[in-house]
Amino acid sequence: MISLNTAKIETKIVLKWGGIFLFIIFLFFMLIKILPFVINIFAPAPPPEAAFGKLPPIPYPNQVKENLSYSLDILTSILPNFSDQAKVYKIIPAPLELTGLETTLKKVSKIGFNSDGTQITEDTYQWIDQPATSPERKNLIQRSIVMNIFSSDFTLSSPYLVSPSLQVFSGTDEVNQTINTAKFFLSSMSLSPQDIDESKTETTLYSTTGSVLAPTSKISNTKIVKVDFFQKDLNRMPIYYDEGTSSTMDFLIGKEKNTPEVVGARFFHKNISDTSSTYAIKTASEAYSELQNGKAYIANKPTDMVEFSIKKVFLAYYMGSNQQDYLMPIIVFQGNNDFVAYVSAVKDEWISN
Repeated sequence: MISLNTAKIETKIVLKWGGIFLFIIFLFFMLIKILPFVINIFAPAPPPEAAFGKLPPIPYPNQVKENLSYSLDILTSILPNFSDQAKVYKIIPAPLELTGLETTLKKVSKIGFNSDGTQITEDTYQWIDQPATSPERKNLIQRSIVMNIFSSDFTLSSPYLVSPSLQVFSGTDEVNQTINTAKFFLSSMSLSPQDIDESKTETTLYSTTGSVLAPTSKISNTKIVKVDFFQKDLNRMPIYYDEGTSSTMDFLIGKEKNTPEVVGARFFHKNISDTSSTYAIKTASEAYSELQNGKAYIANKPTDMVEFSIKKVFLAYYMGSNQQDYLMPIIVFQGNNDFVAYVSAVKDEWISN
């Protein structure tokens, strides 16, 4: 039988070596955390390459400048520290194919547009539903689509807000089905991007009040479901779009004849190449100063507000609906009431006038 003194001694030994073991584990995890900082001190990153030379300004949509005021409401009250550089990627240009119109005709015919279309500009055409030649569209909302015959970017519209044929969605299953409706719509035209992060896909419910869409939380009031697709992160940085809280790949789904149908859509997608180069970027403090001086692009804000509290600041990439040759980093400012603003992250000396 083990004596009481022997048990005490053995317990002390176990506690001693257990404590040493836990301390070693603690040191190991601390070393993992501080190792990147030590490496940066003794082996700093090489200077930015700037291999593309001076870059064009980010082609944000035009907007009217407003006098807005800002305050910081970050838990630490300190702006974050970024790396001094970030990658810029080349965008793969849309191919200028001689068969662009022929290919586009095949695409739009798959979603029920069977006319020859009307040329709007050199590279865009419009098609309007023709019930006489599209029996499957009879008694449904008449749609119109404008598509670029080279890039396949398009907008689809219809008078869904004033249509008596829209039905209310009846349950969660029908709302979830709208995502598949949007996916099928794209795949029918062979336009399913390979860089979509399905975990980020969002659905937003709307009721129709008069001729206005109104957000709702009740499925029993829902006549339109908006589906937004988002691209995958790049270098652990998200991709943000023209309107901040939504993407440039959004679909409005209405229910007609007990079936979900795309009644509105906006699809602007660009392919990102593997060709990249590092560029010097601004600090969060420099970007915040530009925001305060009215030099930011306001992606989303309530129309009746002019004062905002900034709650989050981070790096992202910008992908817009306008033509752009490069995917460039931005500094995103998020605040109260879904406020979102962007400041171009690349240092001004690397931006052409």
